[in-house]
Amino acid sequence: MSDYLGATEGELLSVSAGRRFLGYNDQRVLFPHRGQLRLEPEELALGGWRIIQRTGISRVDLTFTSAYTRGQAAGARGNAASFGLFGSLGKPLVLGLDGEDPVYLLIDFRWFTGINQARRWAPVLQEWLARQLQAAVASGELRGGRAFRRGGGLTAAAT
Repeated sequence: MSDYLGATEGELLSVSAGRRFLGYNDQRVLFPHRGQLRLEPEELALGGWRIIQRTGISRVDLTFTSAYTRGQAAGARGNAASFGLFGSLGKPLVLGLDGEDPVYLLIDFRWFTGINQARRWAPVLQEWLARQLQAAVASGELRGGRAFRRGGGLTAAAT
């Protein structure tokens, strides 16, 4: 199990200017949900917040967006940015949900360094989704369908 900080895209976009400013010093203030993350065979449990069924997740991305930018991940520690600025060290895990706002997760976030472990969880969750897609194809549920990657996630489309 891992700890997570979570927010929907809508929650991140609606943060007040004052709170957004505080978020440059401590990103934790931007994410109102926190708890233990647990991956089950058919669901992703975000303890203290919600349970997301595997079938409800359309994609898993590791990316900065306008809702959570590289500058916010970099933050400020004294007069310098944190390591969250570099590469994928500070990128959030973004879960595309069917019919809902995307969910942003920082996993095992460390305030002092600005680093989180979303980059390690992204391939695990992408494989978890791929197994669902493979099972759907094997069962004939996606008869004549095809799978393709888009934005780092796995998506199915009927043909």
